[in-house]
Amino acid sequence: MRIASNKIGDIMRYFREELNGMYDEGELETMMAYCFEDFVNIKRAELSIRLNDTVSESDLLKFNFAVKDLKKFKPIQYILGNTYFYGIKLKVNAAVLIPRPETEELVDWILHDLQQSKSSASMRLLDLGTGSGCIPIVLKKNMPSLDVSAMDVSDLALNLARENAERNGAEIHFWHDDILNPHPPLWSSRYDVMVSNPPYVCMSEKNEMLANVLDYEPHLALFVPDNDPLLYYKAIADLALRNLNKGGKIYFELNHNYGLETKSMMEEKGFKNVIIKKDLNNKNRILRGEINE
Repeated sequence: MRIASNKIGDIMRYFREELNGMYDEGELETMMAYCFEDFVNIKRAELSIRLNDTVSESDLLKFNFAVKDLKKFKPIQYILGNTYFYGIKLKVNAAVLIPRPETEELVDWILHDLQQSKSSASMRLLDLGTGSGCIPIVLKKNMPSLDVSAMDVSDLALNLARENAERNGAEIHFWHDDILNPHPPLWSSRYDVMVSNPPYVCMSEKNEMLANVLDYEPHLALFVPDNDPLLYYKAIADLALRNLNKGGKIYFELNHNYGLETKSMMEEKGFKNVIIKKDLNNKNRILRGEINE
């Protein structure tokens, strides 16, 4: 089936007919609105009064390709090449995870703590496994006095994170390293805050995942072995013990199935005041631990 014409009303009808039953109605309408805003700069609220307006042939092709990709369950963020996170626009591609609302909750907790701190103006912060750079960019934008660094094992992710930081006017020091095999010379600095949303999905959980995640998002940033679900948390906790200043804090996004195990591991390693917070879906999702004063 082809789009009947280049009128907005016909494009909307094509979207709904071609994707009916593949997505729920609300999700479908939202994705369609994203396409209109991104491709032809028409806001969702305007669509109903512009049904007879037309788009160019080149823009019509964009809608056609978007529907084809959505039929393959490609995430709309990868189709558009961008997403919004905590109010800022970020480029995304298949080299990085699409930022999630749960990660916004993690950022919100860190910002709240920093804003309560009397010494936040002189603090140094490190994000481990930065991906798109969403966490450090938002923190730097909201707390300009922070000295912010971020690292990742993927050069493709780092290139995108650097571009996102530049686009958003966030001065961040990015560097390449492997959390599981860190290079000592790169870890000579000390930090007041460390944060990570590391790989935490067990291989056995694959069958619970949607195709749009499993088929398109980078497995390097998603999965850990079933026999060692806390692999990255343990490695990062050890780095934090060496590189956090006294009184420093570390924040994690969690696999909710292993939240209590992660908390116990942190306490066994000597972290104090280890707290788990539930997300909006009432799941153990984020954790904070502290180094003794």
